Amino acid sequence: MQHSTTLTKVACIASLVIGVLSAVFAFSTKIPVYAVTAGAIATVIGLVSLYIGRKNIDDMQLATAGIFMSVVSCLIGLWQLYN
Repeated sequence: MQHSTTLTKVACIASLVIGVLSAVFAFSTKIPVYAVTAGAIATVIGLVSLYIGRKNIDDMQLATAGIFMSVVSCLIGLWQLYN
């Protein structure tokens, strides 16, 4: 198992925080396009973090959780857009 650097930890934790914030924003906004956009940006950040933290399973779990939350944000926005 490879140890993670400070940059890797910060990137993966940022992915999680941004993913959660985008999901919260998707629930609170009345404009679905903003929710989809925030989710898409958070997904890209999560994928970059996943690539950076690919050598440590703990970092990958954090980045994956962020990606999951950003996908939830996109789905909420799409649901609001089409309903």
